[in-house]
Amino acid sequence: MVDVVVTRCNPVVYDIRVFKISGSLKKRYSLLALGWNRERVPREITNNYIVELKLCGLNAPYGKSLIHSPKMVAYYGYFWIWLFIQLVKARPKVIHACDLDTVIPCYFYKLIFRKKLIFDVFDRYAIAFVPRRYRIFYSTVNFLEEFFSKNSDVLITISEKVLSTFRRRPKHCVIILNCPEDYAIDKKNSNEDGVLKIVYTGGIRKQTRGLENITTAIKDLPNVELVIAGWYIKTDKQFLDQIRQMPNVKYKGILKPHDALILEASSDVIVALYDPNIQWHNITLPNKFFEAMMCGVPLITNVSPEFVNSIGFGIIVQYDDIKQIKDAIVKLRDSRNLRRNLGLSGRNAFLEKYNWMKMEEEIFKIYSSLIER
Repeated sequence: MVDVVVTRCNPVVYDIRVFKISGSLKKRYSLLALGWNRERVPREITNNYIVELKLCGLNAPYGKSLIHSPKMVAYYGYFWIWLFIQLVKARPKVIHACDLDTVIPCYFYKLIFRKKLIFDVFDRYAIAFVPRRYRIFYSTVNFLEEFFSKNSDVLITISEKVLSTFRRRPKHCVIILNCPEDYAIDKKNSNEDGVLKIVYTGGIRKQTRGLENITTAIKDLPNVELVIAGWYIKTDKQFLDQIRQMPNVKYKGILKPHDALILEASSDVIVALYDPNIQWHNITLPNKFFEAMMCGVPLITNVSPEFVNSIGFGIIVQYDDIKQIKDAIVKLRDSRNLRRNLGLSGRNAFLEKYNWMKMEEEIFKIYSSLIER
């Protein structure tokens, strides 16, 4: 029997939010993480996680939705049965269910064994992944998210705007921002050769993440280098291969959360562009914001301009305006003082308010009310 089980519908080891939550919880509670190794991450990686980790070994497509691949219903059915069995074996006092795709078996465990359920919403699936034209499917997914949020003991979301999308909520709702832990930052090697190092970490997408626009903007720029790290699905491999042919683009592969932060800390600029036509991008605060603040590195982005400008740690551009993106890069390349001032503003805000220690305090308050009362 353990105190807490954290559930996630991925291999877990590359999930930075689960990594931070697990790292905090293990300080006070016995902990087990359950996930799904859909694409067979090697055992030498999954065996060295910060807490005990068990993974469903069923091989299944990653990044496929039920809309485009109905056979995913069978895959999810298998995973949910496996997850429920693991919960029964572990008998946790609290289940920390991350997103809709793991909360269903966790909810039945809560009902049967009268335990506590935390529903941690990283992504609102209806808003983030289901096009509105699929009205019935959208309404069904939205209803399920509302139902499980209302019937959990605690609802956690990643921003105030995301919380406002829930019409049905439990008594206890908490916002845990995607702030990183604080790491020692050594900027001595940054820009020593006069080349502006721009870093992008995250999903490699032909669309929705602005990589096409960024690579177009830097194509003919001297003394500018784009370093990319992150996972990709098979349909985007051709796009990745294409941009890797550019002489000023480097791909570092898939990095663990800590290694991704080290890469970002070594950069001169972090870029975070998101397709504004996707509703989710307009209500969330991306991880990259807080990572840039922690690293003391300026940000180029097109979302949440009020937040960025209120702190003064980045430059706002239009998502599909290549000239604006190019001008922002040139401005940062040519002004060390501007980079330093933007980075310092972000770093100060991080130390004062937007760091994981602050978020950890909120997590401990939640768990004290559920476990220790």
